[in-house]
Amino acid sequence: MRSDELTGPATADASERVGDEGRPHVRHVDELGELELLLDLSVRLAGSLELAAVLDHTLAAAAAIGHTTMGAITLRADDGAFEPGASLGVTDELLARLGGAAQLCLQRRAAVVVADTDLDPLAHEAHEAAQDRFRALHAVPLLARGGRLLGVLTLYFHQPRRLSERVARLLGRCVDQSAPAIERALQHRRTLQELADTRVAEAAVRDESERLSLALQAAGVSSWEWNIETGAVTWSETIRELLGLGPDEPAPDETGWFDRIHPDDLVTALHTTREAVRTHSPTHSEFRVRHADGTYRWIAARGDVLRAGEAPLRYVGANYDITTRRCAEIALRESEERQRTLADNLPSGFIYQVIEGVDGSRRFAYVSRGVEAICGMTPAEIVANPAGLYGVIVDEDREQMLAIEGTAFRARTHFDWQFRIHGRDQIRYIRCHSAPRPLRGGGTAWDGIAIDVTEHARALDALKDSEERYRTLFSSLDEGFCIVDVVFDGDRGVDYRFLEVNPAFEKHTGLHDAVGKTILELAPGHDRHWAEAYGEVARTGQPARFVNLASALGPRWYDVYAFKLGEHVAILFTDITARIQAERERERLVEQLRDADRKKDDFIALLAHELRNPLAPIRTGLQVMHLAGDNLDVAARARAMMDRQLSHMVRLIDDLMDVSRISRNKLDLRRERILLADVVGSAVETARPQIEAAGHELQVSLPAGPVFLDADLTRLAQVFSNLLTNSAKYTGPGGHIQLTAERSGDEVVVTVRDDGIGIPAGSLSSIFDMFSQVDRSVERSAGGLGVGLALVKGLVEMHGGSVTAASAGEGRGSTFTVRLPALVDRARTDSSDDPHDLPPGPGRRVLVVDDNRDGADAMAMMLEMLGHEVHTAHDGYEAIEAADKFRPQVILMDVGMPRLNGLDATRRIRETPWGRAMTIIALTGWGQDADRERSRAAGCDNHLVKPVNLQDLEQVLDAPLGHSH
Repeated sequence: MRSDELTGPATADASERVGDEGRPHVRHVDELGELELLLDLSVRLAGSLELAAVLDHTLAAAAAIGHTTMGAITLRADDGAFEPGASLGVTDELLARLGGAAQLCLQRRAAVVVADTDLDPLAHEAHEAAQDRFRALHAVPLLARGGRLLGVLTLYFHQPRRLSERVARLLGRCVDQSAPAIERALQHRRTLQELADTRVAEAAVRDESERLSLALQAAGVSSWEWNIETGAVTWSETIRELLGLGPDEPAPDETGWFDRIHPDDLVTALHTTREAVRTHSPTHSEFRVRHADGTYRWIAARGDVLRAGEAPLRYVGANYDITTRRCAEIALRESEERQRTLADNLPSGFIYQVIEGVDGSRRFAYVSRGVEAICGMTPAEIVANPAGLYGVIVDEDREQMLAIEGTAFRARTHFDWQFRIHGRDQIRYIRCHSAPRPLRGGGTAWDGIAIDVTEHARALDALKDSEERYRTLFSSLDEGFCIVDVVFDGDRGVDYRFLEVNPAFEKHTGLHDAVGKTILELAPGHDRHWAEAYGEVARTGQPARFVNLASALGPRWYDVYAFKLGEHVAILFTDITARIQAERERERLVEQLRDADRKKDDFIALLAHELRNPLAPIRTGLQVMHLAGDNLDVAARARAMMDRQLSHMVRLIDDLMDVSRISRNKLDLRRERILLADVVGSAVETARPQIEAAGHELQVSLPAGPVFLDADLTRLAQVFSNLLTNSAKYTGPGGHIQLTAERSGDEVVVTVRDDGIGIPAGSLSSIFDMFSQVDRSVERSAGGLGVGLALVKGLVEMHGGSVTAASAGEGRGSTFTVRLPALVDRARTDSSDDPHDLPPGPGRRVLVVDDNRDGADAMAMMLEMLGHEVHTAHDGYEAIEAADKFRPQVILMDVGMPRLNGLDATRRIRETPWGRAMTIIALTGWGQDADRERSRAAGCDNHLVKPVNLQDLEQVLDAPLGHSH
């Protein structure tokens, strides 16, 4: 293996570690980056033609790139010999003993790398030894355009090492950028030397023209003499080289010379010449002349007038080619313009130059335009202000910044510091880096670059805060968090070991002392998919979020987010078992709501159908009575039919109202001591017409002795009548229905059986739900709204009992079983419990108020037939006026009326002396408890719901008169 391919030992000191062996700790390279470093070098090289300064800048930049404090540049003279160029951290005595690597580099025309001088045989081949002053070196050739060798740049290192590829590549760019500047500086030095030699030659030529001619020719200077009187021009032989003339071509005369001058320079050249002749003064001018190949060369011309007395005789002088210099100057200006354009367009910073005088004073000599966007001051304002940018530094940072800058200035070392300034709209963070450059006239120029690092600084602050928050959150997170190391079998994760857990980990998993243990050690039956999922995250680096079940931990459901953290996997998880259960419960409830909504829709459609059923015969009956004329028998049958249908409609509405009251706990039971036999008798009496109409056989079986209940007789009879009518509806004609009651301990068990259509098994669980019906076919004839059984269940449970349904299947009948608590004491014989009829009262003066004129007239006719004196009114105002004139004993007051509603009319009547004792009865379609409460509050003595039952109306009218409030 070649020695320059060895990798240096990892023993380099901290200032020289780079790449994977350790990132550079030289702050300016890391933070300014390659662009800023090379830009800084370009600015310095473009601004100087002095060889020493160019070499110093190049070596300083190379040392910064290589992170070393030792280096040297050796130049190759035209004769091939070596001459010292510049050195850094190496004494002249030591430098004199080195150079073998540089010679080897020149021979190979390629870089020479010695990773360890003790071990690398290349070090002995190059004869490099420094007695422990350095242990490694890196030499790079300096090549000019065309491949000409200018010299070698060598970096020395205290410890064995090898530059990384990135650093070596950056060093190569630095050398490539510096080589043209070094070439220009060498050419400039040669030109100056040539000019110096020319001046010496000119002094000697005054005495010896031949020696002058030789000297001018050697210097590449063309001398000339112009006889002003004759116009003849005499040239030295150098003019041919200067103009590219062949041996046989004549030198130009006066006219030919001026013809060769560039048109843009001709006027100035003629003027300079004429003024020199006129004023007899020496001249110096620079202009372009045309070469034989058609190109233009820059010429510097110096001349003086020799005269005899006052008359000019001869105009003598010399020309020399300054094309290289002028091209260099143009390139320099273009480079400066490029650098200035780049500086003015830095996206987040600016270039500046501070001049330090010999007395230690400092002033800003240049600032690029980027400063205005940062601090709001223009470059001109900063340069004109004695304080420059120092005035905008935040007070808390200014003293420290000036102290650090002063230390760097005194030591002539690089300045690098971050501080805050008052920006255009807020406090901003600035990172400044500058390097010293000696000035010819004394003092030092500090060329620097300032980068706006506000976002970076705030990001670092935010990162620090984030780290603190992370630690705080890690300990206080309610979610579980852990870091695991995945155990693989091939490419598949099979287990994982806990490296770190937060306090909430135990709460979410139930695992104790998990750190250092694997999941299979803690939960041997843990599902394999967990390790496989984390293994995939560790293998691919792709984060994963998922919800899954951990059977061995409860079981428990987890919401997990796993991501790669270094070589491990970090896991943030939450036990969502309760949430999963709640979601499932929510889904169940949603399904119930959907079912209820579906039943509601069915109910609305069914309600419309069921209401039309009685309304159709009622309307038909009215038409029959109209057509019957004097046929009293037909009219009587029509009235009976209409009464039945109206009763049916009222029962439908009453059932709905009862179910609504039960669901809102608004139904009051009038409990009393009653006999079961009375309840069953009342229920059978209510259901018998429907049972007999269908031709069913009804069998009733009761216990031998009396059975007493603490119940509301009317409501309990409603329960059993609903069950009987339900069986009658869903049993085919000629069916069989049984009602059986028996005592079972402290309970009474009442069973209603039929041999009807039965109940499907899937409907048994919802048979008592609101609007539930088994038969939903369009052709069904049973009718009903599907609220009867819901009403049964509600009333039974209000009595402390229960009801169940059973069926062997469709077509095999149904069984409903009601269980109720029974009273154990003997029956009482108190006659006060027996109902008694009140004698009918005398005829009353009645005012009927209703905005529905047909309704008011119908009610008035019925009351007159009952023997009452009746007047009518059709809104609240008419009611007040009629009550004042008629002075009724009873007012039947509709509530919802135009102009003035019934409740407001009642209040106004109660305010009059004659209306305080009247009996006012609200007669309305609104029957909720809140409606009754509003009517009482308005002053009504009673509340009847339309359509009113005649018996209820007679009972109210027969009651004692007078306002009860």
